[in-house]
Amino acid sequence: MQLTSRILVSLLLALGLLALSAGQTLAAVAANTQIVNRATMSYYDGTTTQTSSSTVTVTVALVPSPPGIEAGPQQTITYAGANTQLVNSFTVIATSNGPDSYSLATTITASANTTDASAEVSPLTSITLGASVTLTGSYNAAGDPATTVLVVPSDGLADNAVNAIEAGDLVRIGNSADTFTVTAVADNDSGTSTITVTPALTTAPGAGVLIAEEKTVTVIVRAGSVETIGTDVTVDKNLTAASTTDNTRSATSSAIRDTYTSGASTLVKYVRNVSQAGVGSTSYDYAGNTYYRSGVQAGPGQVLEYLLVATNSSSGEVTAAMINDVLPTDFVILRSNAYGSGEVTYIDDQDAASTLTALADTDAASYAGGTLTVYVGTGATSSEGGTIPAASSVMVLYQVTIKP
Repeated sequence: MQLTSRILVSLLLALGLLALSAGQTLAAVAANTQIVNRATMSYYDGTTTQTSSSTVTVTVALVPSPPGIEAGPQQTITYAGANTQLVNSFTVIATSNGPDSYSLATTITASANTTDASAEVSPLTSITLGASVTLTGSYNAAGDPATTVLVVPSDGLADNAVNAIEAGDLVRIGNSADTFTVTAVADNDSGTSTITVTPALTTAPGAGVLIAEEKTVTVIVRAGSVETIGTDVTVDKNLTAASTTDNTRSATSSAIRDTYTSGASTLVKYVRNVSQAGVGSTSYDYAGNTYYRSGVQAGPGQVLEYLLVATNSSSGEVTAAMINDVLPTDFVILRSNAYGSGEVTYIDDQDAASTLTALADTDAASYAGGTLTVYVGTGATSSEGGTIPAASSVMVLYQVTIKP
């Protein structure tokens, strides 16, 4: 009876201590962790004390979980045709207890002023995210206060990665929104491994804290055909990531709205009689002078000054802007050097004035065959139009003399 009791007590103590140890250090368990359970029995065989032991190894399975997805900032660009492209970013964050792969898909959830916008995940349509779970014993690396070494279970392979986490990866630790860079991994085929991260943690985590890899996924969006010029195109899209281990474990992000601003400019022409004051209708004031859309009268030999106002009233810029004005040369003559050293005054969208000549030279104006051509907008040259920003105007002035 005494011998039997000794055998039972020894066996129960061994099993009880192992169970206690597991409960203390493995509040949550990483996939691929090797749980080794060893039981030992001691007994007296009549001549001496003997022992007998048995070991069982269990590998912890992956528990798939929907990943976390954070949508990046919305984007804005000027519409430049159906293939106008923007790139959106989504951050996908592991939540499983080990490495898992995720299929990626994007969906356009809404659009405005376009019927054929498109979106695609590129260049990858699937990703693998590593993950592990801490054990006790995290600490700052000796001599390097800028890093923290995290102790994790080995994944059964002796290499430079543990549960698909390797140097260069970005990870989140626990519930923190901060991102850490993995600088080193020391992995064993059994026991424990270490993951070194920077910057250093202010407080080392205890056991059972998830170390989760994150990756940025890009979605390319194309605007499609604009329906109404001058009205913005908007495209909303999201990202869905589903575990390839269990596709019911999926997550969908909030949507990112992209805006393709569409420009639309109008040109309005006004005139005043420089030689003799007069009143017309629908006026426009500039530099102390009043110009009119109609109703102005003038006689032979008198001077007229024309004011052309090009206005971009939309939310998107317009490009390649140029003005052609055909003069009625049977009745008027373009005045030479009307503005001192040139025939044209140009007012940019910042109200800065410059004088241009009617010669075919290096400035943005020229006059030939009765047609005055002025390339306008920021960046305009002697042969190409420039850009008029949203909600902006530019102006052109020139003078003519009515033939006698």
